[in-house]
Amino acid sequence: MTGQTVRQSCVSLTVDGDVARVTLARPEANNAINHAIVHGLAAALDELQAVAPRAVLLNADGDHFTVGGDLQHLAAEVDRLADDLGEIVPVYHDVLRRLAGLDVPVVCAAQGVVAGGGLGLVWSSDVVIAATSLRLATGFAGLGLSGDGGSSWYLPRLVGPRRARQLMLQGQRLGSEQALAWGLVDEVVAPDRLEAVARQRAAEFAAGPTVAYAQIKHLLRASDHNTLGDQLEAERAAMVDCAGSDDAREGILSFAERRQPEFRGR
Repeated sequence: MTGQTVRQSCVSLTVDGDVARVTLARPEANNAINHAIVHGLAAALDELQAVAPRAVLLNADGDHFTVGGDLQHLAAEVDRLADDLGEIVPVYHDVLRRLAGLDVPVVCAAQGVVAGGGLGLVWSSDVVIAATSLRLATGFAGLGLSGDGGSSWYLPRLVGPRRARQLMLQGQRLGSEQALAWGLVDEVVAPDRLEAVARQRAAEFAAGPTVAYAQIKHLLRASDHNTLGDQLEAERAAMVDCAGSDDAREGILSFAERRQPEFRGR
């Protein structure tokens, strides 16, 4: 499947070597999230199981990563809004859980507006490369809504409860440099460098020790609910598991031999 693109409605999946690129492909609507995008993301995640990439790049066509929920659709469904959201939000949240739970690193390349529930795609990624054009906003309160996409869970952990309230209650908007200063993105680059830098980061992860990456991601997720004792035991088990991998052998021998390691992800 290398080099091929599979399109699922408003989402495409392209595999280039060990990197799988998942792209929001509804630029004419600024990648507003509708049922087609949600189901397209779910289908792309299904495809990833068969592809088994060593890294994932999440990006979007057009000037904006995503403006959040499709307000034109919501306006058309306003008389059955509760039913409509009750149908699609659980599917979207399952997408975000699966994305965050991938064993391989996920690199997100974000440009322009990232708002509303679309922020969940950023929060679910491991590394976020932002263009200087980036503008973040939750926007829910202005619509009379409380919010989805995991912002109420991620934001207090990423920026603290006070700043989380500013973003969700007051609707504060952040530019790229403030988002970087608050720890919401990892790097800011010029818009014309966004794709190249994000591709490079994904390629670097794909060439790395994916067994260790998977264990690191598991440990970081578990730390939210583990006691110190539980976490230390989890670290012991993960270290033993990694120690039995070819990657660990290669990493240690290459260090001792003063050469670059060649990890193969097993």
